[in-house]
Amino acid sequence: MFRPASKICSFIAACAPFVFPCMDLQAQEWVDPLQSITEAELRDHIHYLASDFLKGRAAEDEGYLLAAHYGAVQFEAAGLEPMFTDSAGAPSFFQQIAFENAKVSGASTMAVTVAEKSKAYRFTQDFLALQLMAGGDLKTEDRPVFLGYGIEEPDLGWNDYEGMDVTGKIAVIVGGAPTRNGEPVLPEEQHKTYGNLQRSGRERVLPALSHGVSALILVDDTGSASLWDDLARMMDRPSLQPMSADPPQEGGRGSPPWIILIRPQEATELLEGTDYDPLSGTGSPTPGPLDGIRVALDLKREVEPAFSAPNVVALLPGTDSILKNEYIVVTAHLDHVGVRDGEVYNGADDNASGSAAVLEAAEAAAMTPAKRSIIFVLLTAEEKGLLGAMHFADNPPVPIENIVLNINLDMVGRNSPDWPESLLAMGSENRRPELLELIRDVNSQVGANLDWRLNEGTDPHAHVQRSDQLAFMQKGIPAILITRGFMGPDYHRSSDDPETINYGKVTEAARLAFALAIEAGNRAVLFGGE
Repeated sequence: MFRPASKICSFIAACAPFVFPCMDLQAQEWVDPLQSITEAELRDHIHYLASDFLKGRAAEDEGYLLAAHYGAVQFEAAGLEPMFTDSAGAPSFFQQIAFENAKVSGASTMAVTVAEKSKAYRFTQDFLALQLMAGGDLKTEDRPVFLGYGIEEPDLGWNDYEGMDVTGKIAVIVGGAPTRNGEPVLPEEQHKTYGNLQRSGRERVLPALSHGVSALILVDDTGSASLWDDLARMMDRPSLQPMSADPPQEGGRGSPPWIILIRPQEATELLEGTDYDPLSGTGSPTPGPLDGIRVALDLKREVEPAFSAPNVVALLPGTDSILKNEYIVVTAHLDHVGVRDGEVYNGADDNASGSAAVLEAAEAAAMTPAKRSIIFVLLTAEEKGLLGAMHFADNPPVPIENIVLNINLDMVGRNSPDWPESLLAMGSENRRPELLELIRDVNSQVGANLDWRLNEGTDPHAHVQRSDQLAFMQKGIPAILITRGFMGPDYHRSSDDPETINYGKVTEAARLAFALAIEAGNRAVLFGGE
């Protein structure tokens, strides 16, 4: 159980001069905002956040709550404003999130009707189901839409979503990669990825999610023999999700999508009338409505409350009477993985480094507010599946359409094998040319040592899909990720301690994030061609 917040606040206030040495409560002479971001202050932040005292900052533990209060105290000391209220109605920097453990109920059903003949599918035997994010039960019956391979790669010459409206619909996709005249359409690497459903699950699911399907039915393929077994083992394991504040919606419109997996032999009726044979994997999977076919889904969840944990959210209001209603959101996840087998996983690089950088960037930005407003967020439960970011994007304190850019920092404190002395600053697929131009322009003043190779070529670790910026990208918001790379020394190990951090690199990351936020906040037009 967490200690009541009021007691913790009193404890923190009393101990602030001792446990928060980086705080200077006395007036200081003005300094250049960029130069105010120092290695010394970043070191103090990281040494506290990644101390054994906080027990690895697992989102469900009291150590995380102490870290969250620390962040709130820092934001308040910098002069930023809270955006929420607590249970008593007082202003608060905390966006509280109630989490729940949920699993799919064995009472869930699926049926396919063709020409008035209905076939019932058995859960765990004929179909598997899971929900990616918090939502509700799904009960719907509709004509499904066939999306072929479910590939959305227009820049590479293939887009199964072109001309298709699948919002709120049940969609069906099959594995495989497209060919023309016996030759691959996609480049070799992408062709190899999409050729295997298990390997390309993320690349197929994310477009369906962004297009707002209510349920996505994946037809298993022979090349993904272990996919069924892997998912089947998950059916009995509860998954952690933010508790949905809204009641389930009939038909699933606006709710997070359900993902359903069926075997090829169970898809023959479903794909009857198409040119594709799921048993042999041959034919032309041409997208279109599946006329004469109805799919009925009654998907239920078994839910138990888990714990509560806050995002820490602070506002720096903009100075322009018009542009202040647009928002830059600067984020880093505050949580780590806690204690395992008696060892504390302090998470100095992952992600005390990014959190410290956000705190310093916020303090610097408060010295020179931009025309647009800037929201600084320390996110919870990233290690449990980007849950804090997903909740923030689904429940923003401002209209989601007014958020124009996300800048996310994750793991900015070590020398990675592939990029030993440099940082990565990567733009999302959405607005990538403009984002890279913005990064280049800003960095000409900051001078961070950036490696551009992944912006100009393939990214084997899919960095821009693997951290909290994804929650914003799924809402159509352009995003920049600043990182040292996700693989490398001490990743998710108990040896990720403050003594291993390259504080010069964290300083570069914090200064770059600050300068990007201010530059983006001051441009009259952030992205052209709106």
